[in-house]
Amino acid sequence: MKGILTIAGYDPSSGAGITRDLDVFFSLGLHGLSVPTAIVVQGPQGVKAVYPTPMDQFSSMLDLLSGGTGIDGVKIGVVWDEPYCTGIASFLKEREGIPVIVDPVAQAKNDTPLVTEKGLRRLTDTVFPLASVVTPNLDEASILTGKVINDMEGMKEAARAIRRMGPGAVIVKGGHLEGEPIDLLFDGTEFTFSRKRRVARQVHGTGCMFSSALCSFLVHGYPVKEAFLAAGEFMREMLNESYRIDRDGYFYASPGLTNSVRADRYHVLALLGQAGERLTALNMAEFIPEAQLNMGYAIQGARGIEDVAAFPGRIGRFGDRVVFKGDPRFGASSRTARMILAFMKHYPFVRSCANVRLSDASLKKAYESGMTVLPIGRSEYTGPDSLVGTALQGTHKPPDIIHDGGDKVREPVTGLFAENPRELIKKMETIRI
Repeated sequence: MKGILTIAGYDPSSGAGITRDLDVFFSLGLHGLSVPTAIVVQGPQGVKAVYPTPMDQFSSMLDLLSGGTGIDGVKIGVVWDEPYCTGIASFLKEREGIPVIVDPVAQAKNDTPLVTEKGLRRLTDTVFPLASVVTPNLDEASILTGKVINDMEGMKEAARAIRRMGPGAVIVKGGHLEGEPIDLLFDGTEFTFSRKRRVARQVHGTGCMFSSALCSFLVHGYPVKEAFLAAGEFMREMLNESYRIDRDGYFYASPGLTNSVRADRYHVLALLGQAGERLTALNMAEFIPEAQLNMGYAIQGARGIEDVAAFPGRIGRFGDRVVFKGDPRFGASSRTARMILAFMKHYPFVRSCANVRLSDASLKKAYESGMTVLPIGRSEYTGPDSLVGTALQGTHKPPDIIHDGGDKVREPVTGLFAENPRELIKKMETIRI
C-alpha cells in the first residue's frame, strides 16, 4: 500500500489541514500519514487562533516516520515558522525522488496569518528547491513575488518567478480572478491551463484538497500535467458536492463522504435488483395488487424522493408470472418513496418497503409468525405518507405490516416494511400460503 505524508495544520472542524488531506488520500486509494505543525482553531466562521506544535513533539513525529515507514509522497501545508521548515527540509533530503507538493499557506480566508515572515522566507529558501510542485493561490503568489496579480499575464509572470525559486513546477490558482476561474501550470517550459465554472459559495479547505489530490495522482504515477488536470476535475466534483455544517459560514467538502454516498447508492440499486430477481425466481405473483406492486429501498439518511430507488412503472403480472418494466432507479416511485421516508422519520434503520396484496390467510400467518401488524382505517389518511405517519404514532418498535382492509369499492392497501429488500423478500416467503 502506497502512502502519503501530510505536514500541515490541524483543523478541529475537519475542513482543512491534515484532517482534509487524510480524507483525500484515503478516498484516492492511498494510506495517509500526518504530522501537525500547529493546531489551527477554526470552523465555519474562520480562524480564531493558532497554537504551534512544540518543536520537540514535531521532531519526534518526523523521527518516528523516518524509521522505515513507507512514504511515497509528501504534501506540505501550514509550516508556521523557521524551525519547522528546517526540520521539513532535512526530512525531505532523505527522500529524494518522491513527489513533494508545497501549498504555501500564508493566511486564512479571514486574513489570519498562518506563517511568520521568517517562516515564509525559510520555506522558499530551503523547501521550495526540494518541491516537485508549489501551488499558491493569487494572494500567496502576490506575497511570494511582491507583485499584485490581477490578470493572466500577472499569473504567468508569477509562475516564472516562483519557478526560479527552485521547484520543479508551479501551479498558480486563479480562483480570485474576475470571471471564470483559471488555474495555470508552468513546468519550466510550457503553460497548461485548466478552466472551471465558478461555484457561488465559499468552500473551506479548497487549497488543501487540491494540493492533496495533486500529490495523490503523482504518487499513482501521473505525469505533472495529467495530475494537474485530474486534480482540477476532482475539485470540480468536490465543489459541486459541498455542504454546510452550520446555518451560515463557509461550506465544507469531503471526498470520503461523497464516495460513501455514491457507494451507498450503488449498493441500494444492487440489493434492490437482487430482490427483484428473487421475487421473479419465487414467482410470488399472488402478492401483486390490482394497482400493481412496487418495492423500494432508500440510502442511509435519505431526505427526498431522489434518495429512494424503486422499479419504474411498477411490478405487474402477466397471467401467473411476475413482470418488471425496467431496472430499479432512484426517484422511480413517488408513492413508495413517500412511505419509506415517512417510516424513516420514526425508525431510520427501516429503509425498504413494498405495497403488497395480502389474503386473510397471509395476514393470519403473519400474526402466527410473530410479525407486528398495524391495522388502519382508510378514512384516517390522505396519502401513503399519511398512512405511515398515522399508523406509527405512539409505537415503540417498527411494525412489519401496516394494513388497511379496504372497502366494497377500494382494494386493501398493505405496506410491508423491512430494513432492506433482502429481508423484505424473506418476510414475503414467511407469510406465503
